[in-house]
Amino acid sequence: MNTVNIFFDLMHRVLGEGLLYHAAMGALGFMITLLAGKALKVFLNTTGRRLITQTESDLDDKILEIILSRLMAVTAITGAYFGMRELRNGLSSDQTGVHLVIDNANALLFVLTAVIITILVTRIASTVLVHMMHSYSEKDASLHRALTPLMNRVVMFTITALAIIVVLDHFGQNVNSLLTLLGAGSLAIGLAAQDTISNMISGFVIMIDRPFHIGDRIKIPTGEEGDVYEIGMRSTSILDFDHNLIVVPNNDLIRSKIVNYSYPTPEHRVAVDVNAAYGTDVDRMKTLLISAALANKEVMLDPAPEAYLVNLADSSMQFKLVCRVESFTRKFAVTEQLRIAVYRTMVEENIEIPFPQYVVKLKDIRHAL
Repeated sequence: MNTVNIFFDLMHRVLGEGLLYHAAMGALGFMITLLAGKALKVFLNTTGRRLITQTESDLDDKILEIILSRLMAVTAITGAYFGMRELRNGLSSDQTGVHLVIDNANALLFVLTAVIITILVTRIASTVLVHMMHSYSEKDASLHRALTPLMNRVVMFTITALAIIVVLDHFGQNVNSLLTLLGAGSLAIGLAAQDTISNMISGFVIMIDRPFHIGDRIKIPTGEEGDVYEIGMRSTSILDFDHNLIVVPNNDLIRSKIVNYSYPTPEHRVAVDVNAAYGTDVDRMKTLLISAALANKEVMLDPAPEAYLVNLADSSMQFKLVCRVESFTRKFAVTEQLRIAVYRTMVEENIEIPFPQYVVKLKDIRHAL
């Protein structure tokens, strides 16, 4: 402490009490602030990194990198602010021009500080958001890809708007009228684009609730089936079996019943209808149907294939073979394979495949005339 007092006394004797002394003190304060910032950066780069490497998450590493990238800029602005405040103490009241220059410099420093802090907070918030979304959607990468850009834009807009309001308020501008104008404008835009906003909200709900994922096979309310190609904020795209893209507004999907063939598992039911002539042994026919299913390598053994006599029609007994395949993408191919196998088996076993028969009676109307 004595050394510091001796230093200041020496500066007083050499420079006096005027502007030169306060300018030197301001420059000294600026340099000390820079050195303190440099020391803090070295500390964070060494001890700070060693501490955060002991954590399992990499979030703190990313936040540290963001802070280090802006630390010296914040330090320089802080030092410049203290330096100019010290310089002002050495000015007389009649030096209005210099006072004006310092006021403008302080205003510029405040704006630069607001910009740097806004960028810093935005990057940290974005990093935390991406980390949280990645953890939440670890099993569903499509949710991370679709939702994260939207959330980033919302966070960036909110932080930037708050920074602008703070800056305007600092310079004595009335922000109440601006907020009123923004509120009225938002209301007008909301009324004009209510369908679009409704679809965007529905898209947000779909991304959170996850009634289906990209790649799932679904049936939409209009009866079309296809695989989910893309989930957007306004609409969802579905690729049908003819390779056509069906674009459905998200609001329609939220308000209607959706059949998801891929959830909870991609297993799919395969049903084959077979007709046999009356007189065919029922047990034998059911055994042949189950044997044809078991011979197919793509048919699942659990649950086991089953066969039923489902109807006694006018000219045939109607059987149904029911089994499962591991993926809905193989439904049609396996169904065709089973039909071919059942047909060949019925031919080999001499089981008659019936067809409708009609008895037509011709009546001689000549006698009536």
